Amino acid sequence: MHRRPVVPRVPEQHPRFSIVTPSLNQKGHISEAIESVLNQEGDFEIEYFVMDGGSTDGAAEIIRSYAELVQTGRWPCKCRGVRMEWVSEKDDGQTAAINKGLRKATGCFAAFINSDDAYLPGAFARVAHEFKEHPRVDFVHGDGDVVDHAGQTIWPWLSRPYKHSVMTSYHFLWNEFTNYIMQQSTFWRASVHNRIGFLDETLHFAMDQEYWVRSGQSGLNWRHVPYKFARFRMMPGTKSTSDPMVFWGDSLELFRRYRGVRRLPIFFGYYSFNAAKHAGFDLNRARAVQVELLQRWAHLPEAERCLLQIQALRGFALGCFLVANELQKQGRYAEAALAIERGREESPSMAQHPIALFSRLKQRVQGRAAASLDRLLDRIALLYRGNFVDYRYRRQAAPRTS
Repeated sequence: MHRRPVVPRVPEQHPRFSIVTPSLNQKGHISEAIESVLNQEGDFEIEYFVMDGGSTDGAAEIIRSYAELVQTGRWPCKCRGVRMEWVSEKDDGQTAAINKGLRKATGCFAAFINSDDAYLPGAFARVAHEFKEHPRVDFVHGDGDVVDHAGQTIWPWLSRPYKHSVMTSYHFLWNEFTNYIMQQSTFWRASVHNRIGFLDETLHFAMDQEYWVRSGQSGLNWRHVPYKFARFRMMPGTKSTSDPMVFWGDSLELFRRYRGVRRLPIFFGYYSFNAAKHAGFDLNRARAVQVELLQRWAHLPEAERCLLQIQALRGFALGCFLVANELQKQGRYAEAALAIERGREESPSMAQHPIALFSRLKQRVQGRAAASLDRLLDRIALLYRGNFVDYRYRRQAAPRTS
């Protein structure tokens, strides 16, 4: 009788998280960010890279102290093992710093958390579980909280499943960007780097959104988990609040790449409108800002550059009609008339766009009739937003019945 040889069972390798934190002069919050990584508890390993850009406020010393605790084994590890590396030197910006850390990654899963944000307890354990239960999923993203300087919740960030067409769009009805994926609560398999590369270092504000869109364009799979993974700190002085126009340059580049130049007039229209609004409805200033922005694409082939300039001009004309609409809401009909005329002069064909026709109709009826048209459009926008965009917030706010 032959017996089958006994093969010793090889223990399953524990998953490893590779986390990167870019940092620059965040002495007041860097400790919270670091501890939110090092304190994660579960059956996994963590390798942590803190890429400091040469802080001068004492943040580098704080980072060093945590690294020494980890390296000497004095940090009370709550998982299978923690390794921490850090550097403090001048770099080429946040995106380059993140990539520098991601290129060091040896783990199964990757993510980055900024030095003024933080993970919530249990985040890594839940993410590891989701990846294990769904082996074909490339990205896992969840919910979180937007907090102020003191860490008090301003509002919950309730995300929803990834949809490529929405991620490459814009909320025209209420003038907002459509990036509903919370970067702080997003993780991906490190193998994704071999398939679509790293973050685009030419982008400094929408590099995360472009990565999400690139992944969808490449057919990678996303899974949304209705679970809070992180906190996003919003406070004066951060990139998110520094300038109301700060994201537009990167976002227009994203729309150009994934929607095409011929689809850009509507995006340029809202860009021009926001630039004018930010400049006290000065259309000349808005046009000058747009012309300056076009230098961003000076490297493109001449044919595409010329087409881009044409679409930008059409978009500016559309922005004139959007400005007229806003002025009409304020009862400034004489100024609105000038904006309408400017739009017609810049691009006669755009005068037939629905937005232009709406503003022209309001200019004709004025007064209460114009206000009624605005209220009707607001109701339509509110209905659409509630049913297709903010439905998770509505469900959370709905009273529970027994």
